[in-house]
Parts: sequence; C-alpha cells; structure tokens
Amino acid sequence: MNRKAFLLGFFSIGGQVLLLRELIASFNGDELLIGTALFGWLIAVAGGAGLGGIRKIKIKALPLFIIGAILLPSSIITARLGPLFAISVPGEVVPFSTAALLSIAAMIPVGVISGWLFTAITREGHRPAKSIVQVYLLEGIGAFIGGVAIAALVGIVYSTLAMAFALGVVMLTLYLMPVGNRKIYIILPTLLAILVVIKMIIPTLDIYLDRTKYDSFRIEKSFDTHYGHQAILSRNEMITLMTDNAAEASYPNLLQAESCLLPPFLYKPDSKNVLYIGRAEFGVMQLADSLTGVKLTALDPRKELSEAINQFIPPVAGLNRIDDDQLSYFLKHQIISKYDIIILNPGEPDNNKVSRLLTAEFLNQTKGSLEDHGILFYPAPYDTDRYISPEKSILLAALYNTFKRAFNYVILWPGETTLFFAFDDSLLNISSEQAILNSDSLSYKPQYINSIYLPDRLEELKIARLEKALQASLRANTLNRPIIPYYQAVYRSTADGLDRKLIPFILGNPQFMIILPALILALLLILIMRRRRRRAFGLFLYFIAGLVSLSLELISFYIFQSTSGSLYSEMAILIGSFMIGLALGTYYSLRINKENLEYPALLLMLTAIVVYYATYNSIGTSFALIYQICFLLTMAMATGSLFVAATDRYYYGKSESNRGLGYALEIIGSAIGALTAVTILLPLIGLQWLLISFIILLVISLIGAIITA
Repeated sequence: MNRKAFLLGFFSIGGQVLLLRELIASFNGDELLIGTALFGWLIAVAGGAGLGGIRKIKIKALPLFIIGAILLPSSIITARLGPLFAISVPGEVVPFSTAALLSIAAMIPVGVISGWLFTAITREGHRPAKSIVQVYLLEGIGAFIGGVAIAALVGIVYSTLAMAFALGVVMLTLYLMPVGNRKIYIILPTLLAILVVIKMIIPTLDIYLDRTKYDSFRIEKSFDTHYGHQAILSRNEMITLMTDNAAEASYPNLLQAESCLLPPFLYKPDSKNVLYIGRAEFGVMQLADSLTGVKLTALDPRKELSEAINQFIPPVAGLNRIDDDQLSYFLKHQIISKYDIIILNPGEPDNNKVSRLLTAEFLNQTKGSLEDHGILFYPAPYDTDRYISPEKSILLAALYNTFKRAFNYVILWPGETTLFFAFDDSLLNISSEQAILNSDSLSYKPQYINSIYLPDRLEELKIARLEKALQASLRANTLNRPIIPYYQAVYRSTADGLDRKLIPFILGNPQFMIILPALILALLLILIMRRRRRRAFGLFLYFIAGLVSLSLELISFYIFQSTSGSLYSEMAILIGSFMIGLALGTYYSLRINKENLEYPALLLMLTAIVVYYATYNSIGTSFALIYQICFLLTMAMATGSLFVAATDRYYYGKSESNRGLGYALEIIGSAIGALTAVTILLPLIGLQWLLISFIILLVISLIGAIITA
C-alpha cells in the first residue's frame, strides 16, 4: 500500500500540472480559464473518490494505474486539438464559455482515476482512519517529488506531451518492479532506454499535432518552454510566432514595427538608449538598426525562444538581449541601467503575468530606469480609430488611470492600436502638430508614422471620442485589486453570445457572491444541530481544510508573481513546500495520536494568515521566496493536521463508512477555492478583504469545533 500511495501522488500531481499547462497553451488561458480547469479536476477527483468508496464497486489499483497512464497523454492530445472544435481561424481567441467547458471535460477522465485510486488504495488497510491518513501522507510525499521532477524536466528535457508518456512509463515500472530482486539491474537500464526513445520520438508527434492545428502553415519549430508552448510558422515568406495558440508577432510587418518603435521618438527625437519589453526580433530590431546612434535592448525571459528565432531571423549586430523576467530585471537594475525610452509591449493583458506589468506599482519601478527626460511608451492592442464600445472604454479608462498614478503626463493616440505616452517632464508635453513635424527629422523615413498618415490618425474628432471614453471608469489596476484581466475578459465576451451574458453577470454582480458564505454558514449550522454533531462536524473540517488551503496557496502564488518576478521557475519549490508540509503535518499528527487536534490545527492556520496579512506587503525581494515557502509550509502542516483531526472525528468506530467521502469533501472545498478565490473574489473585493474573509471563516470554524467537542 505504501508504494501505491506514493505513486498516486506522483500520478496525481503529474496529471494536474501537465493538463493545466496544455490547456493554457491551447486556449491562451487567463486566470478565469485556469480556475475552471482546476475546478473540473478537483470535482472529478472528488467524484472518483466517492465512486470508488461504494462497497459494490471494487477495482484493484493496478488496472486503474494502467488506465491512468493511457488517459493522461490521450487527454493532453485532446486538449491540444480542442480549439479545432471551437474556431476555424488559427490563433483566434476561443470564447470563454466554450473554452471553460472543454477544459473541464479534458480534466475529468484523469481526475476521476486519481480520486478512485485514493479509495482503492485505502481499501487495503483494515482500519479506515489509519489507512486514509497513511495514504494521504504518502500521496503528499509522492506529489512533492513528482511536482519538482516535472517542473525541472518540462520545457528543458521533455515537452508536455512527452512528459505525460514518460510519467506513465515510470509510474508503471515502479509499481511492477520487484523489491530486492536482481532483475532491477535489467529493469532500470531498460527504463532509461525507453525514456530516451520518448525524448526522440514524441517531438515528431508534437509537430504533427501543430501541423493539424495550423494546416495552412509550414511548421518550422514546435517546442515547450517554462512559459508555455511555442510554434514558429511560415507562409509566403512570412514568419509567425505562436505563443499558447495566439499569434504573438509576425515578420515582416512594417506597420506593426513602426507603430511599436517610432512614436516615442516623435516626442524625444534625440533618444539613444531604448529598452523594448517583448520580442524585438519581428521587425523592431531591424527598424532600430536603421536609426542612427540608437542602441536597442530587448527584455524577455524566454532564452530558448531566442535561440530558436535566430535560425529564421538572424539578430542584428546592435541588439542587446536580456533573458530575464521583466519585474525581476527592474528590481535589480533600476539604478544601474538608464534608458531614454522604455517600450512596454508584453501582449494582451488577459492574465496576471501580463497584468502585473500594467500596475501603478510596476510603472513606478520603471521610472527608476528612465533618464531625467525619459518616456514610457505602451502600444495597447485596442482599435480606437472609429467606434469605441462601452467594454473597451472601461478597459482603456482603467489603463489610463493606472498610468496617471505613476506619471504626471499621459497622452493617448487613437488608431488601430491605441498608443500611451507617459512621462514626468513638462518639456515633452508638446502639441500633436509638433510631434508630426518631428517625424520628418528622423534618420529613417517612416512609411506609416509620418506627416502624411498622422494628421488623419490625430484628427480632433477621434481624439475627442477617445478622451470621452477615458471617463468610463475611475478605477486603476493595482496589485491589491488586479482588474485589467477581468475587464479584458468582459471586452472579449462581446464576440460570443453566451460569453456576453455570462462574464459580465459574474464580474458585474458581486452581490451574488454572498451566496457562498451563506451556504457555508448554513452547512455549519446544520452539522452543529445534528444529534451526532461531533462526528458530523468532521465533514465540515474536511471541507474547510480544502477550501482555505488551496485558496491561500493560489493567493501566495499571485503575490509572489506580482511582487518578486516570474512564478514559473520557482513554482516547483512553492508547490513542493506545500506538499511536503501536508506530509509533515499528517505524519506528526499520527505520531502524537491526541484527540481534538482540530484546535491547534485551526489556531496554527489562523495565526499564519494573520501574520501573512500583516507582513506580505513589507517583505524585501531577496527574502520573498523564503517568506512564501515558510507561509505555505506552515499552512500545509496545519492542513495535514486538520485532515487527521477530521478523519478521527468522522471515521472513529465506523469501519464500513465510505472511505472516499471525507477526501471527496476536502477536494470539493479545494474546487470551490480554485474557482472563486483568485478568479472572482480577488478583483471584486481586493486582496486584503479576501484575506480577512478567510480569517473570519477560521474563527467561525474554531467556535464550531469547540461547540461540537
């Protein structure tokens, strides 16, 4: 049973992480889609655990592991080809409602097997409480090792799909491997050989799947990085970069290149040092090379992508590449490096990874890297040349308010892309007529950003229409309340009938979120009023353990990514800390074998959140990772102890009880946390009130535990 429980954690974390990566890559997923996908996974696990606990349904662990090893790569292939069922144009944004349903469906098969395995393995123990906690403990250890291994290998050694095959092979080999048998010296080299074959063969399958998706293009390159799936396509001498199934850039595209580079030079023609945040290889670096004396620095963390692009678009001699996370770079270099112009072009702000670069906090950090007369330029991907919809107006107004919090002057240009110019120097606050005249003094003669085209773009009626749109909202995008990704979701929803009704309803009616605390309170009261209320309250503790722990884990991820840099390279450490904390808390609680463990568990969880609330905003960058590790480790240890306490309450003396019910309730709580905490509640009530809500919930749970003692 011990080996099986360990492999369950290995399989469970692998299935969850790999499927989430693939779904994000297939549906250019924002946080809304991540929440629905994780919700689908957890509900499927809960269903599998409950189904496996039915006494009439008894399936051994081995056939379930074999089915899981087959289903995981199959589900990843299905997820990758999912957009073909929803759109007809490669790279087109899939409507959220359709993407959410497809993501939930993709998670269900592997999730059900994962939950079913938990119950099947616990059946091998005679005492339900002991076997459930033992499997929970070893599952945490297996998940820790599996999560770290996957994070270290995916994007470096294996693609997401190749890792799914490798995980299945390793899992079944370890399951069937005899202990203390000399055949192990034959099995291990054979396993290594199979893993090498997977490394060599599966990339061909990756290319074939991309060729199926982008059938009108030639696939030049297809690979995974820590940041998602990349595909380099070609057609009619044009190179297109696809990032997570969205067209990030294309070359040659002179209009796009001029719009991304030249406008700030019209306000500051003597600029020499330029920092470009984004992929500069697709026209911008070639155009910068045509400007006399201009030195271009490109900032992007995807080093593997830089090496791949070089094969198709050779870099110019003057380009200086920096392979670093954008936020991390400014935190480390704002005193050393100074630029005349900083161009911010990170892509559409449909997720927190991009949204964190469009906050007042980050914009203030960029000011430290600007020269005294420097300018920050942001080409927003919104067409304001003609009609500006109400949804687009609110989004543009929020962006404008955010820039105004960091800079004294913010000027907007309408057009196919709306251009933001932000600076503090009043000398740069020149008229649009003067800016147009400056286009004739450049060493390069523009074909689009010139004195012929610009007067029409800056026509008074268009500017007045844009200025009116900026009055649609007074809110700004901040780390405490990141609203830009959600306004972006509302803006996109207008393209689909169901989205148009669903997303504005969810995000525009915060009063409906009262239903969730009301249901939790009703459940608490019902359980307290039951005759066997001590045992019944154990089910509530299962639910609270899942809801609070997963919600706080996602909040920790958000805070680290938003304040210290990229989450991707450190995610394995954070997940590993949480999983090993679960194991430690479970193990310690088993060893001491005391009653009423729920009291210290709830108190530890409550103390951790209160301390976190008071200190998360004042931790220096150099200590941020250690700080988050300590918080997650503490929360997870308290969660593991609470799981043991809930098990002691509910299963004591009930050997015939459904051994998957408590685990299923914990997963249901986690599913609700995944769907609501960061996805919906964070932009509606803000980070501080979200943390206060969990503090109140834990206080109520502690009171309930005392009443039902």
